[in-house]
Amino acid sequence: MQPQLLCVEAACDYCGATLEITAAEVGGEKRLHPYACPQCTKTHAVECAGHPHVRVLRPRTDGKTNSYQETLF
Repeated sequence: MQPQLLCVEAACDYCGATLEITAAEVGGEKRLHPYACPQCTKTHAVECAGHPHVRVLRPRTDGKTNSYQETLF
């Protein structure tokens, strides 16, 4: 089986950064893998077989410098 590469462009819904998510698809079942936005640390998930690598294509657009904080309401 020839390994393939998953490559997805996504925007962080908290800070607006544009991210490139890549993962090696070397077999196995696809499942949700969490990853953190490098700009604000908000956790997102992508469905893939391998662990994702995240790269910032365009920085955050919200004008803030703080990190995302989970709220439990």
